[in-house]
Amino acid sequence: MPTDQINPYESTAFPLGPEALAVDTVLLAKVNAIIKDAGQFWIAILLCILCSALGSLIIGIWYAVRLKQWYAIAKSQPLLMEPNVAPGSVASKFQGAKIKLIIGMVFGIVIVLALISYLGIIILVATSAIPNQS
Repeated sequence: MPTDQINPYESTAFPLGPEALAVDTVLLAKVNAIIKDAGQFWIAILLCILCSALGSLIIGIWYAVRLKQWYAIAKSQPLLMEPNVAPGSVASKFQGAKIKLIIGMVFGIVIVLALISYLGIIILVATSAIPNQS
């Protein structure tokens, strides 16, 4: 059976070869940075927990900025959002990065809110422990 036959189920809307994503090197570097940051979100979460939540002051903002960049690139490069991409390709990794960026952003927000609540409770307990000077 020859392997050069045309696949009748393949989408004809966009070509999916390497030349389909003809992007400049700056955009490709941004896409790879977003993919890399999204892939390391478990490490970032672990570091936030181990560093007594100091990193969480940054992680929520960091992933929010990366998610904003993700949406901007997805809007400007519709071929990255093509549903029929090969597994493991840049477009596939880019599409999978979205949920990881959302999880990282939400985790950062939750940790910051927990830290604020914790500090609020400490302040309330400390102020209630001070005797009234009437």
